[in-house]
Amino acid sequence: MEQAKPRTVSTGPDGQSTRRLPLAKRGFNFEIIMWFYTRLSALAMYALIIAGLVGAFFASAQTGANLADILRWGFLPNTAANPLSALPWAGPLTKLMVTAFILVLSAHGVHGLLAVLDDYFTGRLTRRWFRNVIIAFFLIANAVILYTIWTH
Repeated sequence: MEQAKPRTVSTGPDGQSTRRLPLAKRGFNFEIIMWFYTRLSALAMYALIIAGLVGAFFASAQTGANLADILRWGFLPNTAANPLSALPWAGPLTKLMVTAFILVLSAHGVHGLLAVLDDYFTGRLTRRWFRNVIIAFFLIANAVILYTIWTH
C-alpha cells in the first residue's frame, strides 16, 4: 500500500480551493526577492520619514522654531529666511536623506507599476517594451531629481 502524498490543494476559509506548495519546492527565485524588496522598501520609507521628523524636531529645538516653521521650511526651503541653513550638518544630511527617500520611493513605485502591468500585458514583446520605457523614465527622472537636489 502506498503512502498518501501531501495534499497540494486545500480549501480556504471562503470554501474556495487554494494551492499550497511546500516551502522546499518554492525555491528562492526573483519573485521572492522582489516580494521581500517591496516589504523592506516600505519599511525603509517609514524609517526615513520618522528619521526626518526627528531630525527636524532636533533642529527646531536648536533654533527655537515651531512645527509650522519646520513644515514651511520643508516645503518652501528658502535659505535666506531658513535658520536651519545656519546649522552646518543640516545641508548635507538633508540632501542624503532626501536622496535615499527618492531612490527607495521611486524604485518601490516602479516595481509596483511593473507588477500591475505584467498582469495586463500578455505579449512578450509588449511587456518588454513597456518595461524598458518605464525603467528608462525611472532612470531619467531620478537623474533630474538628483541633479536638482545636489546642485541647489
